[in-house]
Amino acid sequence: MPGTTTKKPVSPSKKAVTSPKATSPSKKPASPNKKSAASPKGAAPAKRAAATSPHKGDSSPKKKMKLVGYENFVRHNPKTDRFTMHKFHHIEFYTQDATNVSKRFGWAAGLKLVAKSDQSTGNHAYASYVLQSGDLKIAITAPYSRKNQKEGGHVPPHPGFNVDYAHEFCNKHGLAVRAMAISVDDAALAYELSTKHGAVGVCPPKTIKDAATHTTQVISSVKLYGDVVLRFVSGDYKGRFQPGYHDVEGPDVSIGLDRLDHAVGNVPNLIEAVQYACGFTGWHEYAEFTAEDVGTVDSGLNSMVLANNNEMILLPMNEPTFGTKRKSQIQTFLEQNEGAGLQHMALKTNDIFHTLAEMRKRTHLGGFDFMPKPSAAYYKNLPAKIGDVFTAAQYEKIEQLGLLVD
Repeated sequence: MPGTTTKKPVSPSKKAVTSPKATSPSKKPASPNKKSAASPKGAAPAKRAAATSPHKGDSSPKKKMKLVGYENFVRHNPKTDRFTMHKFHHIEFYTQDATNVSKRFGWAAGLKLVAKSDQSTGNHAYASYVLQSGDLKIAITAPYSRKNQKEGGHVPPHPGFNVDYAHEFCNKHGLAVRAMAISVDDAALAYELSTKHGAVGVCPPKTIKDAATHTTQVISSVKLYGDVVLRFVSGDYKGRFQPGYHDVEGPDVSIGLDRLDHAVGNVPNLIEAVQYACGFTGWHEYAEFTAEDVGTVDSGLNSMVLANNNEMILLPMNEPTFGTKRKSQIQTFLEQNEGAGLQHMALKTNDIFHTLAEMRKRTHLGGFDFMPKPSAAYYKNLPAKIGDVFTAAQYEKIEQLGLLVD
């Protein structure tokens, strides 16, 4: 599937679902306009941001860019990565209460606690708990009190961690993603080439050694958007997360989540953000949607999806549009988050019926809330629109669970 032209695109809508049954390959992304509500009559057309962008697949920041929309977009993978990138490694949230947040995430999504670093392991800078299901890893990290730091004592596992900054981050954003980490061949080289091509450096390459296995992990990071960093991870360390974290044993609690499919960021200016990210990574454009493609009765957005060579790292970015009946949900996010940030993650499961049924059972016991279901008319029209990809029983389950099908 990586690197082919048959993989379906990432929808910028807030709900992403995975079909429990294989579908026929498509040469072109399904038009979001056909799957979403139409704009109300008489509503003012959404205004687009000015655009300047590289030609499809050209990561050169000197090339002019522009949004062409779904109908005119032609997918092409030029394989222009500036350094070798493999897949998502982990997502790290910053919060002021790592214990309760990690327990809620673990319960709500069936994520097992596999590693930790806190005062019980000798870390006096922060508490961090790593949750996992399949290849999906999420670290929940909270800084300890500034007054609790020991002079010249234990060095925390992450050499780039800053207690003061972590507190400032939490005060500004609340619970939010701080780092999107990807596996690369060489984290030092990735940092060197990224900063050479315009990236803002955040954490220069650091080598962390594991005394037990005599292996090492190299990490570095650069600014991605807002206060979110793109973290590079490499090395021969094969542990559960990072040297210095202690393994935690426990029962398997998975409800089927397999990996992170894509991570979506909201930014004030789409073209500027895409130009910056493509410029230092060499990523290519995988899909795009304009306000006309994905507009709803209330608000709209423009979206571009970026991908690495093997297309296992998918990063959609959205910007708000203006002139709609109500404020764009992207603009609302930017205001509440106090700037750009990672808005949502799409998680792949091989059995969405089982996974969603389990997650819905947990909603009223501390689990996650779900958006309201589409109308009955939406589900009534699905068989004619989608065809015999699903059985009658599966269509019934789709409606029962409130799933979207694209």
